Amino acid sequence: MSIPFKRHILENGLRLIVHEDHTTPLAACNLVYHVGSRDENPNLTGIAHLFEHFMFCGSKNIPSYDEPLQKVGAINNAYTSQDHTHYYVILPANNLETALWLESDRMLDLAFQPAAFEIQKKVVIEEFKETTLNRPFGDLWSSFNDFVFEEYPYKWMPIGKEVAHIECIDLPLMKDFYVQYYCPNNAVLVIGGDVYFEEVVKMVEKWFGDIPRGAATAKDFPAEPVQTAAKFSCLERLAPYGMLLKGWKMPPRLHPDFCAYDLLSDLLGTGNSSYLYQKLVIEEKVFSDISASVTGTEGPGIFSIVARPLDTISIENANEKLNDFLYHQFSFDERLPHDLQKVKNRNETVLLTNEMKMDSRTSILAVSETISQIEDFENDHEDYQKVTEGQVERIYRETIQDQKDNTLFYIPMK
Repeated sequence: MSIPFKRHILENGLRLIVHEDHTTPLAACNLVYHVGSRDENPNLTGIAHLFEHFMFCGSKNIPSYDEPLQKVGAINNAYTSQDHTHYYVILPANNLETALWLESDRMLDLAFQPAAFEIQKKVVIEEFKETTLNRPFGDLWSSFNDFVFEEYPYKWMPIGKEVAHIECIDLPLMKDFYVQYYCPNNAVLVIGGDVYFEEVVKMVEKWFGDIPRGAATAKDFPAEPVQTAAKFSCLERLAPYGMLLKGWKMPPRLHPDFCAYDLLSDLLGTGNSSYLYQKLVIEEKVFSDISASVTGTEGPGIFSIVARPLDTISIENANEKLNDFLYHQFSFDERLPHDLQKVKNRNETVLLTNEMKMDSRTSILAVSETISQIEDFENDHEDYQKVTEGQVERIYRETIQDQKDNTLFYIPMK
């Protein structure tokens, strides 16, 4: 990462990051709270995502969050992940204080209006039904996560496990969630664009400095047990065709081997020249498509392979072919140095592209500082380039093992 920044920490614990870019007339305001779906009660999931929606329903001194932003030509949005909740505003730089005014007021004193809460709860329930229950493959990844993880609270996605959980959430629970997580010492504020560090510090101290520090929010999650035997599951759904998913547990984003895992997934299953695609799509014609990917989460991740068998191949036979290739046929050969450099180059292009836009840079800074600190990611470009062939081969041997395999058949309902 080659994004310049300066840091200022307020007495209440709020971490401020400023990225100056005077080539644009705009400013980006990113506020990330270190709370996501993994912080939820397993029997009451979906509250982090519901709270994201509720944050737009006004605060004590500002009944309408969107109206002031519309007046200054701003755009805004938010998203909830398993690890954090990210709110962002992009607006003319000379109107930055409008965003700070709005964000500070809803951090200090959110309006808990019963009518607004009920509306947002209905909206989120309908979103759950639309995206998870009534869409083909809508529950594919939530089912897969729940299957792969035994204990760690990545077993569910931010949308929640089921509608009943969301229906049980009430205003007292929302208030408890707010007090516990929506406090300055559990947040990162990143300001970027046509701004100056000293001026931003003064504005942020003005609007956020008096907000009280919250209670410590400990991140004490259950350990994911080491897997010693392969697992299998078959789900029947109203789907137009079957999907085969395989997953192996892998280390978190900050593990020293993460870059090697990421590049290994590219070698195996990113693009038409990847090893899996060449062998099982083009040569043996087992699948119509196949890909590999990794999760870059704070906690334990999943190295996954997702494939669609050809209509003429049973999913059982396709799985046997894939297993045979992964566990018996495949080995790295003299192509590896060339192929590894190719995926390194592709990765470098992606990293540089992500850093081209000012608002993307501030988002990267905000998430990095939330996970740990930006400095832990500053050498990402170099770390990817330093991955060796031996490291990739070791990762494959240690991870892609049949006793660590989690295989899910996702098939059309009979």
